[in-house]
Amino acid sequence: MPQVTFALHPAASKHIIAQAVCRLPQVHEAFTHGKIIIGSGTTNLLVAEELLQTRFEPYEPYVAGVITQRSACATETSQRKGAWCIEKGRLVDEPWIDFLNRFEPGDIFIKGANAIDPFGNAAILLGDAQGGTIGQAIGVVKARGIELIVPVGLEKLIPSCLAGESKMGHYRSSMRLGMNLGYMVVTGANIVSEVESFKILFNVEAVPVAAGGVGGMEGAVMLAAECPDEKTAEQIIDLARRANQQPPIKVKRKKCSQCDNPCQILEKV
Repeated sequence: MPQVTFALHPAASKHIIAQAVCRLPQVHEAFTHGKIIIGSGTTNLLVAEELLQTRFEPYEPYVAGVITQRSACATETSQRKGAWCIEKGRLVDEPWIDFLNRFEPGDIFIKGANAIDPFGNAAILLGDAQGGTIGQAIGVVKARGIELIVPVGLEKLIPSCLAGESKMGHYRSSMRLGMNLGYMVVTGANIVSEVESFKILFNVEAVPVAAGGVGGMEGAVMLAAECPDEKTAEQIIDLARRANQQPPIKVKRKKCSQCDNPCQILEKV
């Protein structure tokens, strides 16, 4: 069997993961006959673009929390668009929390994450002291057995999400570069990383073999996959090549002058 190896930078991974999420049978079913909520975030943004076959630019209104420009911060709140609510293939102009309250089994909630671990946990940083989107949604999701899909790249793999949760909280950091942040660990989610994506798209087992890089490949993951035939190998290499041509995703955080709880990022070194 032919084997392929390739590296993907984070934006490339996001595009491939978005394609894979939209290829899931349950997502296709919910898109056609049911309801889907897609939360804000860079990977989720690409899922929404892939699913709705459109473009959303600029990106800032569709992103809330973001790690960029030397800190974990947030975009400007006044321009935020919020979550995408999709019913039977069409965007619905309805507050997402009201839309969620109409959810039934078979409907899908898609939410990105800031970390995953080897034990199947996902973790989400909470810029909102009330828990943000996931804090408001998790009760309904868990109570009704709604499938939670988490598209997330392996660049966000950490040793333990539970260990992270034990250290975080809005009032726990005395000094920080970036926002006050809480932390929520989510269990039982359907995590879709690069590994699951290549299983969904090509039915191959992709194994992470290395990570990191420089010159635009910072945060990259390197994968090896054994393919059933040469055609599949060529398709995978072609997808990886095209994905790596995607530019880095650039999102600006809010201005420090607009922050009501300043951090130490502007202090001179």
